Amino acid sequence: MEQIKNCLIDYLKANSFMDKDTHLEDSDSLTQNGIIDSIGLLELIDYITEKYSIEIPEEMLTPENFDTLQGISNMIHKLAK
Repeated sequence: MEQIKNCLIDYLKANSFMDKDTHLEDSDSLTQNGIIDSIGLLELIDYITEKYSIEIPEEMLTPENFDTLQGISNMIHKLAK
């Protein structure tokens, strides 16, 4: 799971969602911290589906699954099994 979180952070930094110096805890809100908005979320979903070769069911498109690194990592871990 740590590898997934690191890949997500690398993606967010490489695509200018967050500064290279920004530190993000696993439970920090990506939306409340201004890191990602609705368009950024769509881009992140595209990245996740391509990177991990998974389909994200509509019922999993929830704030709990996409607002924190922990939530995103947990969802990817469940779907990639």
